[in-house]
Amino acid sequence: MDAVRSSAVREAAARTFGELLERHEREIFAYALRLTGARADAEDLYQETFLAAFRAWPPPRRDHERAWLYRIATNKAIDAARRRPALVSVEDLSLAAPERDGVTVLDLANAIRLLPAGQRAAFVLHAVEGRPYREVAAVLDCTEEAARTRVSDATKKVRRQIE
Repeated sequence: MDAVRSSAVREAAARTFGELLERHEREIFAYALRLTGARADAEDLYQETFLAAFRAWPPPRRDHERAWLYRIATNKAIDAARRRPALVSVEDLSLAAPERDGVTVLDLANAIRLLPAGQRAAFVLHAVEGRPYREVAAVLDCTEEAARTRVSDATKKVRRQIE
């Protein structure tokens, strides 16, 4: 009887994880692409994120799965950035940073690439994806004020780079 219950629990958890994957896979991949700047690196980050999420399943807070996935992706991206700098491939520039206000996509992508990993994550979440500061804070595991400071510092650095 325990074997049957255990099997049913594993199956229900896998089904629930599968639903989580289906619900968030596109936005997590887009976030990974913006963080890394290259499709191949984004694919790796995406896979590492969901593998880590599966290994840690279930999430610590059931109603905050999305923020949990963003935090995992951010931490994995920071780890990867420590190992090597990210470069944006020419083919992926338009996906990594949309063109605005006469600033070339290449200028913006390079400016974002030069940011420290924590500021880059905060900038991408807020300025590029439009996430509110409370969500940026939840993803980066910091206070809302710290998230605002990271975005502000990153924005100043990006502006200096593209001027």
